[in-house]
Amino acid sequence: MAHKIVMGYDGSKAADAALDKAIALARSGADWELTVVCGEDRPADWAGSTFRGIPIDGEEWLKQWRKRVDEDMEKAVSRARDAGVKVASVCTRDEPADVILNAAHDIGAEYIIVGASGAGGVRDVIMGSTAMRVLHRSDIPVLIVPAPES
Repeated sequence: MAHKIVMGYDGSKAADAALDKAIALARSGADWELTVVCGEDRPADWAGSTFRGIPIDGEEWLKQWRKRVDEDMEKAVSRARDAGVKVASVCTRDEPADVILNAAHDIGAEYIIVGASGAGGVRDVIMGSTAMRVLHRSDIPVLIVPAPES
């Protein structure tokens, strides 16, 4: 039976460091599978909203976000695959911690790996909000990987 790892990925430096750890763990023994997941909880329709008086085009924002996410996820999956790791990916428009935890339970993961601080706007916190939510809600062991020093 395959051993399974789920790791949250958002394209940040911390997520890249977490991906490196997930790849190393998956390569440490035979029959490991890695599932890279992402989630986004932004509203689907911002019609009528403004930012500093400028109308927000929610549809265009989502199109650009989806393009960036697809590119980030493809890079992550390619890195794992190029390292010889059996890898899959899941990305949905749900709260990131929910996506990570649901995927982990759905596939029967033995470990969850996340970066300590992700793509959010607050940089002076010890740990990102997604990592905190996953850590506090998970009944599966969680490895939290710090971002490399810049």
